[in-house]
Amino acid sequence: MRETNLNTQYQNMSGIQRLQLFAQDGTRGGMDKNLGYGFLSIQPGEVQLSYTPKEQHMNLIGSLHGGILASLLDAAMGCSVLTLLDDQERYTMIDLNTKFVKAIMDFDQQLTVIGEVDHAGRRTFATSGRILDSQGRLIAKAMANAIRI
Repeated sequence: MRETNLNTQYQNMSGIQRLQLFAQDGTRGGMDKNLGYGFLSIQPGEVQLSYTPKEQHMNLIGSLHGGILASLLDAAMGCSVLTLLDDQERYTMIDLNTKFVKAIMDFDQQLTVIGEVDHAGRRTFATSGRILDSQGRLIAKAMANAIRI
């Protein structure tokens, strides 16, 4: 039911307008609610998210789970694609390659997640993303491709 209401609400909005409304509204569902990120910046082709590690996202060795880092990168890169779509357009990611550089053991810091569109073609988008810790050090990076549907 929620999906239908959102689709109707966003039907005549560009992707960047939908994303800005989503960021202002603050209503989260599904994976967005689970991750609990916020928006720092929304520009055409680039989105910056903020994320504070959560205890429920910890893995068995006490660090932030890699799947959470990959999901945050996927969300940021997907949002960067959304900023370039017209009304009625959608996208889906078709691959995701993630590299983990540094473990997050300190759950009291804010991470910055950056997603960028490196190339926007007629059908596909090449994107990149990175996660920085509160000192600006690289935690993880990713590349992904998306396709208009």
